[in-house]
Amino acid sequence: MNTTPDTFPAPIGQEKAASLLRSWLQRLGSCRHFGGVADLLVIAGPPASGKKLLMLQTLALLNRERLHLHMGEFAFSDDLDRLLGPKGILTTWVAAHPEGAIVFEDIDATDHAIQRAVAAIVTDGAPGAPERFAQTLFVFLFKIKAPEWVEKSRLERYYDQPLLEQAHLYETLATTGVPDDNGGLRALFDPELLNVMSETDLILLYPHDLAALQTITEEILRTAGVRWNATQPVSLELRHPSELALALLLSFSPYLNTTRVAHRLPAYLFDLAQTGMPETGSIVLDVSKEARHWLHCTFADESDLKSFGKYDRRFSLNWERLNGKEGMELRLRSVEEHAQEFAPVPLQSDRLTIHPVGRSGFDAIAGQNRVKQQLTALVTLLHNEQGLNTFGITLPKGLLLYGPEGVGKTLLVKAFAKEAGLPYLYLRGSDLFNEELIEAAFQRARQAAPLLIILENVDVKGIIEGNYTPIPTETLGASIDAAPDAPDNFVFTVMTAQHKEEVPAALMHPGRIDQFVEVPELDREARLFFAKQLLDKPHAKIDIERITRYMSGMNGYELGRIAKACALEAIKQGKAQLDEQIIIDQINTIKYGSRLEKKRLKNFEEDLRRSAYHEAAHAVTSMVLLPTVEIEQVTVIPRSETLGLVSYTQEKLQTNMSADELRANIAVALAGRLATVKQFGEGEGIETGAYNDLQQATLYAYSAVAQYGMDSELQNISVELLQQNVSNTLFDASLEERIAVWIAEGTARAKEVIETHWPLIETVAQRLIAMEFIEGSALKALVNTPHTA
Repeated sequence: MNTTPDTFPAPIGQEKAASLLRSWLQRLGSCRHFGGVADLLVIAGPPASGKKLLMLQTLALLNRERLHLHMGEFAFSDDLDRLLGPKGILTTWVAAHPEGAIVFEDIDATDHAIQRAVAAIVTDGAPGAPERFAQTLFVFLFKIKAPEWVEKSRLERYYDQPLLEQAHLYETLATTGVPDDNGGLRALFDPELLNVMSETDLILLYPHDLAALQTITEEILRTAGVRWNATQPVSLELRHPSELALALLLSFSPYLNTTRVAHRLPAYLFDLAQTGMPETGSIVLDVSKEARHWLHCTFADESDLKSFGKYDRRFSLNWERLNGKEGMELRLRSVEEHAQEFAPVPLQSDRLTIHPVGRSGFDAIAGQNRVKQQLTALVTLLHNEQGLNTFGITLPKGLLLYGPEGVGKTLLVKAFAKEAGLPYLYLRGSDLFNEELIEAAFQRARQAAPLLIILENVDVKGIIEGNYTPIPTETLGASIDAAPDAPDNFVFTVMTAQHKEEVPAALMHPGRIDQFVEVPELDREARLFFAKQLLDKPHAKIDIERITRYMSGMNGYELGRIAKACALEAIKQGKAQLDEQIIIDQINTIKYGSRLEKKRLKNFEEDLRRSAYHEAAHAVTSMVLLPTVEIEQVTVIPRSETLGLVSYTQEKLQTNMSADELRANIAVALAGRLATVKQFGEGEGIETGAYNDLQQATLYAYSAVAQYGMDSELQNISVELLQQNVSNTLFDASLEERIAVWIAEGTARAKEVIETHWPLIETVAQRLIAMEFIEGSALKALVNTPHTA
């Protein structure tokens, strides 16, 4: 870097900080402040204010080798030897680079014992080797989040009277509380380290305002343009770069910071220019006159970035593409600010309320015994300090509880808090996209530890800049990393999700969320709990076991509706009590949709007869070919989602099928159409009601051949994998041929069952025409009754 201390370039918006830094640079080497190191530089400021950039520029000017340490990785006294021992990181590195610079990023995140050891090196040198770091420069970086110390008026006072205000800042930091090993509060900084820091200059950075961030964005934009022109065959020209930078910056709202813009803007620009890129000529990025006028008028007096987050201001950019002889012009036609949908919520709201230990534990939750056992073991672990010490490990940082919607994950998490005897903070929905709120929540949790932080539905995606975007993984991961995990002083994060594979992988690294518990569909005991709620209503004789079987496959939300839905239906029918017919009908309504009135069906009687033979064939073929799969009911009652169905007791469905079972399922799926053709002929029997059956049969055949390698001609070959990863034409003809063979075999097998058991199918069909409904137990009785042709 060709510069001198007196011409050190000021980062945008940080002129006063650069001036103080120049003074420090001019003194460097002239007078020695410390006995153990060449000198110490302290840089602090709000998040994303350019601390690391300023540090890099300084070390480039000094031409020093750099060791960059993230002190959050040294959060325990156990890490002292790893850092400063005879074979520690610092000891080894400084032996090879005695005149280098060691950067301690987030120096406040390390253990007090390590802070004291570093302070002792600064003042006196390493124990037993006081000259080891004598030529080494130490640099401390830390974030300031206290609101009063990121206000411009306070920073102006600091640079007017740096010694006085620096003392005030360190007094503030000395009383900033974080949990200690005994459950109390300790200062963020060890007093000895603060004393050392007070003996050198503190470079305190200003928070960026909109104008500064616009200028930084313009620099990033120009640099990206230069890189494009150095690597791409078509040149890129930027017109009105200042207005273009402001517009692009707004597209990042409400999360405006230099780090995010620097990381995302070059990729955004590349994707924008690449789309429809001409083979020759140039690409021009421009801003229309109307858009420039709007930007100038709207943001002429805008400076405070906080308003963007506070009022959730969001903008979208509307581009138009103009193709010409000499290339393409991408013109920003307009910038649209979207109307605010919700009133702004102050950061310190009830979302940061610490909820007391609840009253309901695992005993209050029906079913899910395996899950409760796993969570109980984890509760025991949280309080087993002796066991952790025996194995020399710290507590896990968190747990992911995942499973389908409505299976009780939230109830289980809150019961977990009760069993652990821990209060909790609770964030969900839009909270998970608010980086400032996440940081504030973890800061509050550290002060109140031991504590749980519950993050609900972390697999949610939000729409940011028109793209589906996961929660801010970097911020959340850093917050989890910084959380304490001592046995009597910890912040334990519990996340819930529907799909484990949709949770950002970075959150599930070892040392972060590395405990996993799957919550399956509700079991019989859980369904029985909801079924017994019906007994609290006036009722006739009810077979609770029967009702529980009909509830299979329903989630907690659906089960919770049953009692009220049945009571409302009884009132509508003028009945004084519930009966089984009302209950089963309401269960089917929730599962399969409302009954359709007969007058709404054009040819009800004809449709009923066809549906009866169709469903009867499904049911009989299933009982013949798949006798272990239990049928719950057969019905031809038309509903909004189906005109008839055979439903199964889902807790007994198989998830791992053999080739024979897949063949049987194909035959069962095809039996409905084949029976209607036999009874009504091809003209009337081939109808649209078999649509879903054909889809299911074809999917079974495809899976057997292409995915599972079950076909005799394409045995043990994953055709689908080859087509997706090698060539989409591989085995095309063979795949089509073999799928057709499986369908043909299934058709023949279904016909054989239908011919053999036609009297039984007719009996079941006639019962359905008369009654519209046959229960599984009644169907078994019919099957066991002799039938003759």
